[in-house]
Amino acid sequence: MKITTNQTKYMLFIFCFSLILFRLLNISIYTEGRARSAILGDAFSDKNTISSAKFFLDSGFTQTSFLPVHEYYPTTEAAHQVYTHYPALPNILAGIYAVIFQSIDERLLRIIPYLIAIFFFFFIFRLLNKLLNNERAALIGAASLWLGSYFINWADNLHQHLYGEFLKWIYVYLLYIYYETDRKNQIYFFLMLLIMALEVNISFEQPVFLGMATLGFSIIYKKGIFSKETISAAIALFFGLFLHLYQNALYFGSFKAAIDDLVHAYTFRATGAETVGYIKEKEYTWKNFPEIMFGWFNGMERFYVLPGWSLLILWLIFWKEIKLNQNKLFQISIALFIASISWGFVMSQHAYIHSFTNKHFSIFVGLSMALLVPLYIKKLKDDFSANDIKWKAFHFILIAYSLLMFLTQTVWEIWLEFGFLYPHFGT
Repeated sequence: MKITTNQTKYMLFIFCFSLILFRLLNISIYTEGRARSAILGDAFSDKNTISSAKFFLDSGFTQTSFLPVHEYYPTTEAAHQVYTHYPALPNILAGIYAVIFQSIDERLLRIIPYLIAIFFFFFIFRLLNKLLNNERAALIGAASLWLGSYFINWADNLHQHLYGEFLKWIYVYLLYIYYETDRKNQIYFFLMLLIMALEVNISFEQPVFLGMATLGFSIIYKKGIFSKETISAAIALFFGLFLHLYQNALYFGSFKAAIDDLVHAYTFRATGAETVGYIKEKEYTWKNFPEIMFGWFNGMERFYVLPGWSLLILWLIFWKEIKLNQNKLFQISIALFIASISWGFVMSQHAYIHSFTNKHFSIFVGLSMALLVPLYIKKLKDDFSANDIKWKAFHFILIAYSLLMFLTQTVWEIWLEFGFLYPHFGT
């Protein structure tokens, strides 16, 4: 009996969410080691989010102008810190969950992100299918994201990662429909602007991606950089930033203090150099920029099911064919790629030290897999039928390398070592 695309999709759904639920119930952010750190989650930010939720539950939201409080929970010798350098919306949401549940139990707080991730799972497929109008290809692209760390290890995240990524996918979906319907759906346009303003108050990462994607789509569809869409997106971005500054100004007592605080934060995250309120971290200069690019490509198998180098090789083989036969998707792929690397230019030191910024490539990787894998399977069959020894040797090496990375980085580490085989909750 042939398994349909829908059946495959739901089998993958059951597998992924069983694993995510297992991690939710069995792996705490307070667990020793890296089970929820680096590529496996953001335990550091989740701890700060729970600290903020505890403060909001105990003292309400207005005392700090809805700003998060770090080092409040668990109780430490360090002084409590009202944190102003990062958008506060994820912390506010966690505080709302804490009020609803009257608890800061980590597993309870993760319930709502877990439910949101269910919608995100299906939306990944929806966007790719909208772009490709091909369910089989869309499933290949979606599965390359669902099965890796990109989705599994961040689906129940308490801080910005889940919210920011989900809204990013919705924005690109609306952007594509908006242009494909000759910009007749103005409701989509206004929803995009709303998402942009929200994203700035979730994280500074996604708005940079969305801004560059908007610019790319404007060039593709309107052949120009300055358009109603790009200018409006920029206004929405600055409006969202204004809301963040206004919140900080309420706390500091003036806009000047809020702007100075943001400038110091940007200076640090752009270079890593010591500045007001920051101790020197891993410093960055433009000589390190190639390391960002290399790190992103070399680490893709830690987030997706195919190594970055394998993806690059497939693009080198098939780019002319895709450009010839699916030129618009080829252009969209380029726009998404440029949007994906833009954070490395804007917040270079942050991209330099944080491996999770590899997640910026998600839509590009999903679309690339959907475009490239069917072409590669056809070429594989053709080369073996023609008994082409050189190509057969090439295929053997590429598949062996890709399979080895998949088995070690995804199957073993994500699904087993820090998945179903993990022993207990917390220490």
